[in-house]
Amino acid sequence: MKLISSILLFLLFASNLSAQEYTKIADPKGCKATLEKQHKETKSIQADFTETVTSSLLTAAQKGAGKMWYKRENKIRWEKSKPESQIILINGKAVRLQEKGKEVSSASSKMVVKKIQGLMVQMMTGEFLNEKEFKISYFENKSNYKLILTPKSDKMKRYVSEINLVFSKKEGTIKELTMLTDSDNKLVYSFSNMEVNGTINDSKFTSF
Repeated sequence: MKLISSILLFLLFASNLSAQEYTKIADPKGCKATLEKQHKETKSIQADFTETVTSSLLTAAQKGAGKMWYKRENKIRWEKSKPESQIILINGKAVRLQEKGKEVSSASSKMVVKKIQGLMVQMMTGEFLNEKEFKISYFENKSNYKLILTPKSDKMKRYVSEINLVFSKKEGTIKELTMLTDSDNKLVYSFSNMEVNGTINDSKFTSF
């Protein structure tokens, strides 16, 4: 009986593992067209997110959570509620940052936020698909597309060595975003409860 249980457990594990594997897409035109179409049709996004930070400086992975809002053109509100409050407002070229209820105005912090802003806007608008700043490798499994973005410029490589994006094949919406600075430092965002093309007031992107 124990042997049968062990075999069944192994088969279940093997089945789940197989379902998660990605294979490289030889001709990515279809995948690219699907994502470009979705981005063109997307006027707004609202979603919950979880954040997992893995670093050689941390004894354990640090967990966080929050909500994000996106609206054309180039409007993003990134509101983290756990473990500490942090809000990033992007309204066109205007960028504001609030931490623990107080607005941050230091030049160094704003510079970092502007770098994040550039990446976030590219991810939300699909601008990265033009491959001007990133070399893209395309993969797929039964349910998802996975894109691996490698920065082309040395300037970008100083901030991020690789970005992994997972999109739902069915909806064409983003499910997971992973940013790596090196092999020991990783930032993962997982998205859920996503609402596409809902109504979002512009004040979301101007007021904390």
